Amino acid sequence: MEEGRVPKIRLEDVKEIKVERKVFDEATLFAIYKLITRGVIRTVESLLKEGKESLILSALDGNDRWYALKVYRTYHCDFKSMWKYLIGDPRFSNIKKSRRSVILAWCRREFRNLKIAHEHGITCPKPVDFYENVLVMEFIGEEGEPAPRLIDVERILDKEVASKLYEMIMEDVEKLVNEAELVHTDLSPYNILVWDKPYIIDFSQAVPLEHPLAKDFLSKDVKNINRFFRKFGVEVREVKCDRLS
Repeated sequence: MEEGRVPKIRLEDVKEIKVERKVFDEATLFAIYKLITRGVIRTVESLLKEGKESLILSALDGNDRWYALKVYRTYHCDFKSMWKYLIGDPRFSNIKKSRRSVILAWCRREFRNLKIAHEHGITCPKPVDFYENVLVMEFIGEEGEPAPRLIDVERILDKEVASKLYEMIMEDVEKLVNEAELVHTDLSPYNILVWDKPYIIDFSQAVPLEHPLAKDFLSKDVKNINRFFRKFGVEVREVKCDRLS
């Protein structure tokens, strides 16, 4: 094989992958194969969620521990929107304006944002590894069944439980901004999982405080969360950040 050339990997060659062929293009299949050969995961089990820009899969490692794989679509994605977030982020300002470069940077970006958030004590999935357009992270749920989103448990919440969830979420938002110095930018009841406590997910769009729109993004995040919890009679508040005042 020529140096630098990616070998052809067929689905039949990686028998541990149980998800249907249509989920993967060749480059993604190779990325998953690399994570398997590295020993990060042993099997890919099922498709959990399919979105416009990414897929969420369940996986197991050699010790039967569950992980979540986030696979960024290499062709069907909002390329222009991704590019706008990247060029405003000084950490990724030198990315080439090509579809593949942006997608791979997007994956690296979410891994890095999750790592920063997790290291600062924010309740979010712990990032494990990544390769190309595939991110491996802690599985929030049990035995391959993912935890529900906040929006999915709306009907069973009462004021007392909602108030407790709100406080935990807002504490994490304040810590994310003031200690990790990141703004999530896409926080909503759709991006919070409820398990033993609320877990903030989907950090691919998170930006550092240096981003020119960081203050506006924070305001939008807080409005989204406050709007949801007001319905339960929860007393809401704003988030203070001296660097964005």
